Amino acid sequence: MTPSSPESRTADSLFLASAPVWIPEENEPELAATGIRRLYVAAAMLRKDGKIVPLPPPPTKLTRPAVLAVMGEPSAANILASGGGETLGTAWAQALGPIIADAKGWADVTGVLLHLDPAPENAAALASAARALRAGLGGLPVSVTVRGTEPPSSWKPLAGAVEEVLLFSFGRRPELGDRLIPEITDETAKEMPVPFRILLAPGGFGRGGDGKTFTGRWIPDGMIDVLSEDRSLDFSFGQVLSEEAGSLYTFKLRPGVRLAESRLATDGGAARFQILAFSEAVRLLGLASRWGAPKLLGRVFLLEGIPRDPHLVGWAAVRDLLEGKPLELKLHLESKAGSSGAGWTEFSVRVTNLSPTPSDLSRYNNWIQARVEGGVFSSVKIGDLDRFELLSSQAEGYRPVPLGHAVVARLFENLFAPGETKETDAIRVSGARPKVFLSWHLTGPDGKIGDGPETEASLGIPAPKPGRR
Repeated sequence: MTPSSPESRTADSLFLASAPVWIPEENEPELAATGIRRLYVAAAMLRKDGKIVPLPPPPTKLTRPAVLAVMGEPSAANILASGGGETLGTAWAQALGPIIADAKGWADVTGVLLHLDPAPENAAALASAARALRAGLGGLPVSVTVRGTEPPSSWKPLAGAVEEVLLFSFGRRPELGDRLIPEITDETAKEMPVPFRILLAPGGFGRGGDGKTFTGRWIPDGMIDVLSEDRSLDFSFGQVLSEEAGSLYTFKLRPGVRLAESRLATDGGAARFQILAFSEAVRLLGLASRWGAPKLLGRVFLLEGIPRDPHLVGWAAVRDLLEGKPLELKLHLESKAGSSGAGWTEFSVRVTNLSPTPSDLSRYNNWIQARVEGGVFSSVKIGDLDRFELLSSQAEGYRPVPLGHAVVARLFENLFAPGETKETDAIRVSGARPKVFLSWHLTGPDGKIGDGPETEASLGIPAPKPGRR
């Protein structure tokens, strides 16, 4: 298959939405293994005043055919309401001409995408703009992004005017109206009047605010992990309305904390995130495989970058999905023997999230557990984790007990981000020849539970207690 062959047009695609776009050489084999044959790359920005300006180009040549994306600022599509679609398209072609000429030095340019959020009532103006743009670019194919929540008939004016549509079907993007879209229906897919690809954005966003309203800056959901570690902030859960999709996390200042002390000070002291679990995207793609929609060309995954971006879910999850790997909750625990003395020994634990997706944000549902036989816990230093709990044995109902009596210690983490590693400090066990067994428990954003089997920790041998004189 050659890069510009017809087969490449129907393969899965990546949309890299942050400039400059860069794909590290070591990740190229992953793209090949997952069947990625086409890229959509951020190359220009459409401002609210209707003018197009270039974005920084990639530092190296791209190895796959690329559609140059014109990234609309939030509300930039409102310029279409003026009704002068042909005039806009002609002006856009003039602005994009030099950008495309430069891009041919770093990519096999196969088209232009207008990535914005057009209202259905402006579809005719958008179609006129697309025709004029294509004519002004010498026939270069033009595509547009539209929301999948609108009636398919809304987009009939685009038939014949655009090469294809990217139908935004999952996620939340500032430039696409800042609406959370959990899925589209099979009826929508079957009735689309133009060839289309389903567009999925696994990375989510929140908004800053003052705790009452949240209309400030857009904050990538990767910041949830950082904010959950901030001792000046507290977090809460729940939906504004019970039927709303996704998980809602709200961060606010703890009582007694001054606004200036918070990393959210410039936002008003609060932030709210409403995000979708990646398992919901997987479910949607499973449904899409059975739609039988005649104009469905393929799937496009929108990311900020490779291999990492500022979101909780990114390339690692998309890669594993396309390779058919199970997206399981899984921690890896590695213990290390520490100091020991008369009647005691210490150990520490290094824990890594092996899943490409995060755990849920929770105070109580994500933990590593240490269970001792032949001894008790006499000191627990949690290190990077958030807090701990001391308990009696399972047979005694896991009752809270103090140091010197506890045989179970649970160390809690509010959220395990993908690939994240945490380490405890020294945990001391008192006993003549104790054994410690480690396990873990995670809850996913979709409510699924993962539990790890017990493994024995590495311990030094306590020295004998000195005899009485």
